[in-house]
Amino acid sequence: MTRARGPRARVARSFAASLAVLAGVGAITYRHIMFPPVPRRRDAQVTIAAVGDSNTYGAGALLRGRHLHSYPAQLERILGGGYQVLNYGVNRCTLQQEGDWPYDATPQATASLQAGADIVLIMLGSNDARGDNWNAERYRSQLVAFVERYRTRGATVFLLTPPVAFPNRRRVHERIIADEVAPIVRAVASTLGVDLIDVFDVTSQSVTRHPDGIHLDVRASALVAEAVADAIRMPQRPGHPHTHPDG
Repeated sequence: MTRARGPRARVARSFAASLAVLAGVGAITYRHIMFPPVPRRRDAQVTIAAVGDSNTYGAGALLRGRHLHSYPAQLERILGGGYQVLNYGVNRCTLQQEGDWPYDATPQATASLQAGADIVLIMLGSNDARGDNWNAERYRSQLVAFVERYRTRGATVFLLTPPVAFPNRRRVHERIIADEVAPIVRAVASTLGVDLIDVFDVTSQSVTRHPDGIHLDVRASALVAEAVADAIRMPQRPGHPHTHPDG
């Protein structure tokens, strides 16, 4: 009986050790996804900070490689030499500080402020429409304050509406995004006199579904990148200059 138990015990210990290794690798991978490394600025004539949630991070392009296919990565390729696009997107984050995963609680919030970016792209709001997070007046007032913190540092700010959402299992209410979040972003952009990129409009006209209902896939990320590039290249209104590599 002792000889019979010995091999089984060794197999059990080996199996338990393998499970522990897999669990450890899984935990590290999860942490890397949920808390991505803060990007490093390099020498570039124009630096762009992309601030946002999982649709900025590139969650819908994760399996294809977010460093290649997220909208900020594709934007950098479209704009070409002289531009660096820093991806400060964090999964699950809300704009509202009272949300269940506030952007302000992440290292990316501080890093994006300290980056000294010439242009800041802000697309936060999808997760504010998740579960019980939504409060329209609070979202509006905090969005105004969020924009101003970057403008006071000299950045040109572009406000992006969140993309269209479809039925999903993440409790993100597509109706709230369409009827409340996007209109508030448009109104705040108009009130503050900052440039608006209507990602909701772009995606609602061109995208019929997301794989999981809320996350931009590679093609949808490309549509957003193209719309953002067009807005950045467009001559700015007086009082809203930003630097181009050509002068």
